[in-house]
Amino acid sequence: MRAIGVDIGGTKLAIGSVGHSGQLRDFELTPLPTKHYDRLIAHITARIAELTDGSANRPAVGIAMAAWLSPDRGDVVSAVSLGWERRQLRQDLARSTGLHTVLHNDANAAAWGEYVLAGAPSEGAFVMLTLGTDVGGGVICDGRLITGASGLAGELGHLQVDSTGPACVCGRRGCLAVYASGKAILAGAVERGRAAGLDTSAWTGPDVAARANAGDTAVLTVIDDAARAIALACGQLACVIDPHTVVLGGGASAIGDVLLDAVRKAVARIEPIGPVHPRPHISLARAGNRAGVLGAAELAVQPQPGL
Repeated sequence: MRAIGVDIGGTKLAIGSVGHSGQLRDFELTPLPTKHYDRLIAHITARIAELTDGSANRPAVGIAMAAWLSPDRGDVVSAVSLGWERRQLRQDLARSTGLHTVLHNDANAAAWGEYVLAGAPSEGAFVMLTLGTDVGGGVICDGRLITGASGLAGELGHLQVDSTGPACVCGRRGCLAVYASGKAILAGAVERGRAAGLDTSAWTGPDVAARANAGDTAVLTVIDDAARAIALACGQLACVIDPHTVVLGGGASAIGDVLLDAVRKAVARIEPIGPVHPRPHISLARAGNRAGVLGAAELAVQPQPGL
């Protein structure tokens, strides 16, 4: 065993180990046992002890978490879904387990997990967009995760794609997240379905995915809007890092090929930059809910995991 990955979400906890072959093993996804900080630390410590029982080596531990982190990725500045403020998570887990521990934002960890599955190209830029309740992201350039001076690099959901668009929770208007998050796609589909006289009161994300794949024109219009926003964001990314690959993950990626095809068509219409027409390869995420665990574990053994 080389490393252990732990993904702490607002409602779930995932954990698994990675051996020297790079394969994820012992993966377990369960409801979050508690939001109480000390009790959750104790629970994770016990699970890590179970995984390492009888192991001849001392694996590193990588933690992925949906939270604002300090620039050195040692402290949780704020985890709204858990009610945590100013917690020294990396230090506390390292002390309780006795193992080298690193901490990363969950979207960055998921991006690294997908990057590893893609073969970890050593050159060029790789981007992941997580289309969930919000839109998160991760950026990897020349084999290094970009985190930025304040840890804010990769907050791609707040790229502004329409300055006159709907208000975003960040305070600006027309951010990518208000068009392309799973939450936004569901809300748009519900609104258009209701306008068409349908009972949309019980619609969920899987319902929207099913309707999209069945050719529901109202839902497909919403997906086209999301795809156009993603393409506009890709155009902005091309000016900064010129990614060779953009991976679509998160709950909305379950829409599948319908979403993928819409985004690819929209990206093909990106306006040229001078004589260059930037067209990153667009693909769907492969690791699903395992990406954060795999990425966190792999980041734990990187000598310099971020910039």
